[in-house]
Amino acid sequence: MGKLNDSLLSGSSGRTGRLVVANVAGTEILRVRPRKKTKEPSAKQLLIQERMKKCYDFILPYKAYASLYFGYRQGMRSSYNQAITNLLNSFKIDFNLMTIIPDYPEIQFSNGNLLAPIPTDIRSDNPAEITVEWYNNAAGNPDRLTDKLQLLYYDSTQKSPVFLGNMAERTDTQITVNVPPYLTGKELQVWIAFLSEDGMQASVSSYAGSVLVS
Repeated sequence: MGKLNDSLLSGSSGRTGRLVVANVAGTEILRVRPRKKTKEPSAKQLLIQERMKKCYDFILPYKAYASLYFGYRQGMRSSYNQAITNLLNSFKIDFNLMTIIPDYPEIQFSNGNLLAPIPTDIRSDNPAEITVEWYNNAAGNPDRLTDKLQLLYYDSTQKSPVFLGNMAERTDTQITVNVPPYLTGKELQVWIAFLSEDGMQASVSSYAGSVLVS
């Protein structure tokens, strides 16, 4: 892949033979299409493809959020690309056991410079409910008092997590969320992040831990 500068192909788009010209974020890119594969993929290649699919399924519920609030564009790497990279790094492949093992504390659904949440407790006191607590680290800063809580929970038997936006404020220090009854007895992984009231800044997400739903 390369940039087009003063080329005969500059200003064009589409495909010519194996050459593909595309405009990405205002930059003309020249790519070479791979040759058609005739060999069947190996077991390792299939496992890598399976991890990619898992990552795409996982990000789907918060794709729009990550596209806005997962870091900042770095050259050709969009916020969405960076969020996918985080998932690829977090879903570990064990080629000896031929398994994919998610490292839940490494997963992030938000990545920004806003004051990060500090989870302090997670529990399930009542049927089909989970409660998450966090430390109010606003330190009296009026701009941080109204930051909005974003929450992600995941049942590993499902393809995708559930994303809940603007569920509470930083100063609330806890929230109780109703979950579907079919999750009773299931273990949920939970992450939280904050978004500024004006929607201009986001924090990095924090892993709140796992909880067995009552």
